Parts: sequence; C-alpha cells; structure tokens
Amino acid sequence: MAVSIAFHAPVKVQVQKDLKELFLQLKFSRRDLIITEERVYQNYLKGIVDDCRVVIRDLLGRGPNTADTVEMAFKEAGSSYDRVIGIGGGAVLDLAKLLTLERPVPVKSLFEMRENIRKTRSCVLIPTTPGTGSEVTPYVALYISELGQQLILFDDELYADKAYLCPEFIKNMPFSPLAASMHDAFTHAFESYLSPLASPFSKTICKEAMQILTKAWLEIAKDGVSAIQDNLLNIQLAGSMGGIGYANAGCAAIHALSYPLSVRLGIHHGEANYLVAKEVVDLYLKKNPLGAIFDIATSLAPLLNTSPEHVFDTIDNLCQSILPRKRLSAFGMKENQILEFTDLVLTRQNLLISNGYVQLSAGEIANIYSKLI
Repeated sequence: MAVSIAFHAPVKVQVQKDLKELFLQLKFSRRDLIITEERVYQNYLKGIVDDCRVVIRDLLGRGPNTADTVEMAFKEAGSSYDRVIGIGGGAVLDLAKLLTLERPVPVKSLFEMRENIRKTRSCVLIPTTPGTGSEVTPYVALYISELGQQLILFDDELYADKAYLCPEFIKNMPFSPLAASMHDAFTHAFESYLSPLASPFSKTICKEAMQILTKAWLEIAKDGVSAIQDNLLNIQLAGSMGGIGYANAGCAAIHALSYPLSVRLGIHHGEANYLVAKEVVDLYLKKNPLGAIFDIATSLAPLLNTSPEHVFDTIDNLCQSILPRKRLSAFGMKENQILEFTDLVLTRQNLLISNGYVQLSAGEIANIYSKLI
C-alpha cells in the first residue's frame, strides 16, 4: 500500500548578499506598495522607494495587527498597486499578505468565516528578523480586541510569490530581539519536527535549522555576538527553514503556552517561547523520552559535546548564559492569572495543543505557569 507524504513549499526563496543587489532585483516602481517599519524605512529605504506607495506599520498603532490596523492600511494603500512588498518583522509580513487580497469588508470576516480569500496582487516578502518564518507560510495572525484573542487565518492564497533573504538587514540588529528571534526560529523547527504531521522532508529541513542555530549559540557563548556576523545568512536560512517546517506540520504546546504571555503580558513572541520551552520539553521527556525528541537529541549531541540524554539541559544552560530567563512575575504575571492563562491555552490554542508531541492536561499546563511565575 502506497504511503502518502504531504509536503508543500511553493514560495521561491532567493538570497541577496547585500541591499544593493536586492534593490536591483526588486526594480521598484510606482505600481508597488511597500509595507515596512519606521526603523527599516529610515535606515534602508528612504530615497530608494520614493516612487512607491509606502505604508509604515508603526504609524498604524503599536502591538499586534488588529482589524483596525488592517482597515487603516487598506485605506492608506488605496487601489493603484499591482505588487505588495513587505519588508519587516512578522506583523509587517502578515499585513503585506492581507493587502494582496481583494479587500474584505469587514476584515474580521476573513478570520471568522474565511470569506473573500482571493489574491489579486503579487506578493514579495523580505524578513528583517531571522525568526518569524512568515515569509514562507500561508498564515496570518490578527488580534480581535473585543474577543480578547488572536485568530489565525491560513490559506494557500496567503503564500508569497517570492521571498528574499538579505543578511544586511540583521547586521546591526540589537542583541535582545536577535536572540528572541533565534529562539522563535528554533521553536518552529523543534515543534514541527515533533509534530504528528511531520514528513521526512519537513523533518530534514527542521533538523538542519536546529543545528544551524545551536552552532550560532555556541559561537555567541564563546566569542560574543560579533562572532556570528559572518554567519547571519545561515541564521536567516534557519528562520525560513523553521517557517517551512511549521507551514507543513504546525507548531504545538510551546507556542500555545507562550500565547497568553504575548497577548496578556506583552512579551515578545520569541522570548515568550523561550520562557516556557524548558518546562514543556522536560514534560515531553518525562512522558515520551524515546520518540522523535530523542532523534533531535541524537542529532545535536555531537555539536554540544554531550550525550543525547543531556542535550536539552545543555542547550538551556547555553541559552541562559546568552539571555538569562526572567520569571513571569518580572513581566507582571500574578498567581491569580495561572488559571486564566491555562484556560486561554485550552480554549483559544486547542489546535496547537492537539498537534503536540504528547498531550498536556490542564493540570500540567497550570503547573508549568506556576513553576515559571
């Protein structure tokens, strides 16, 4: 009997060594709509994209994309554009994807009823952080303020036509967001590898991403962040590999538990993953130590010069030496929020929980938050 292996990676990813080469490839025109951030515009794009319509994501409001954010972006964008170019972090890339669609009215209908998902313009995505992976996924996140929750839209219409990686964008990135983005990329690859939906193709890509990021952490711990300046392209590649992994196999409990930390406490998504990862991994190892998680440990053990049994403790110690983990109380979490956060995970992130390497109970989730507070 034939075995069906599902794997899909439709985005063409192209590497450009520097911004000059990238801009020559893009050939900006007045029919382009640029979605970006103030920092990126001022440092890299000002004077280059003067003929284009430019929407600065920061000026539409802080925090995650909301229905209001998207409505304002559509209003600013107008209709005289044929190509959307998103240059920025995850929120920018998500917004760019939405602006390639026939305008939904209201925007929430896209997420609540999946109406009007029809792509009418080409899409080019260029990440300026190494961890989002959004440039190669068919996902868009939107925070619905009246519901107090984040909804995820996924559809093949949301895939970009092309993605570019250019390490010059992260060359001068402050260390803290860089480290958080690397953790985000590692978590995408880790959870996708463990997913019951993983295929041999996605696993191979995810394993390579984890190895690249582990090597980078070792370099930073040994010689400081400057040690990876010649390795930034590989870190970007790892981010896209993680994105391809979760586009095919999805994420799970680490992302689910980090969700309340981001929406309630305002913690950067990548750092939120880092804060909960160790406790989730320890639980995975306790409940099923010899499954796919042992495959990951076996592949990383030689890099870390340790045995597979000690890989995840070694990684945690390594990361703690680079970016010490804070208590959740330092971000304002209170004891009385443990049950609220647990409920958010089980009711709003149930698809991620059900996609887990092992299933976690409400008591186990609450216990993780209790340990971390």
